[in-house]
Amino acid sequence: MQPHRGLDRFRLREIEQQLTSDIQKAREHVRMSLTDTEKLADSESLRIALQRFTDFALRNVIPREFL
Repeated sequence: MQPHRGLDRFRLREIEQQLTSDIQKAREHVRMSLTDTEKLADSESLRIALQRFTDFALRNVIPREFL
């Protein structure tokens, strides 16, 4: 991940929406998990999605795939 420089507000909003969507998808996967193993893996995915959003919102860090 890299601190963002020079991105316009429209691109930043698109990134925010994608990161929010990733959180929602991860939450749905946790909810739909049937086994403990699935729930553990899906919970880890949710943790990562939340961390990526937090890094973006608080530290102005953009994941590499958005650059």
